[in-house]
Amino acid sequence: MNWIEGISKAIEYIEANLTSELKIEDIAAKAYVSSYYFQKSFALLCGFTVGEYIRSRRLASAGNDLLSGNEKVIDIALKYGYESTDSFTKAFTRFHNATPTAVRKSGHPIKLYAPLKLELFLKGGYVMDYRIGKQEAFKVKVKIDKRENAIYYIDDGNLPDFMWFALRMKFEKEIPACSLFKADSNENEQEFSTVEIPEVMWAIFKCSGNSRDEARKKTFARIVEEWLPQTNYELRSPNYIMVNYPDNLDEEFGEIMIAIKEKSK
Repeated sequence: MNWIEGISKAIEYIEANLTSELKIEDIAAKAYVSSYYFQKSFALLCGFTVGEYIRSRRLASAGNDLLSGNEKVIDIALKYGYESTDSFTKAFTRFHNATPTAVRKSGHPIKLYAPLKLELFLKGGYVMDYRIGKQEAFKVKVKIDKRENAIYYIDDGNLPDFMWFALRMKFEKEIPACSLFKADSNENEQEFSTVEIPEVMWAIFKCSGNSRDEARKKTFARIVEEWLPQTNYELRSPNYIMVNYPDNLDEEFGEIMIAIKEKSK
């Protein structure tokens, strides 16, 4: 399953369970990725978070329920995951610019928030700046601190350029969204273990746009919708997507790095 198919399955799952408890772990599982990288990639592709999408869809649906049915406000509030009429009314008013009572009694207009639908359009005719990089396998000494969700590494001066990302990939399942820190010189080296980081190949894309936010979203969308289908590469895993702002990059918009492998024949 490719990334577009995966996120489509995740959206379908959200839509089918708007009135049930939605856990990000269950949603991400539909796309076969971790919850951390699903949220990150969803925001890059869509321009808003998963939580914002779910909240907007629920409030839009609640507005329809108020106009088309006779359910009590408290029942509608509970239906869409709000614990009280007060919390529901505040969220509803912020979204629709009117209280539930005003919508029901005076017919105040409500907002439509259509469900996401991924479609293919005719695109292209522009240049994407990218390069392919390969990181050979290497060894590094690390210490894992699960209480602080952190990994400390010893830099012996010979670590490769992609070490930061490769190390995060190595421990992604064990410590999701971990922080990486270079060990201080006074650290006890006996507390560190030597681990081997496997070889990895990267595709690195220079972001372009009118702002950092626009550049990330536009570049990521082009990668998954256009670049990947036209090349002999596929994502090594949708989990391995990084946004990087190297010091030597001329422009401030940064670059997106994805771990790739050759497509299986």
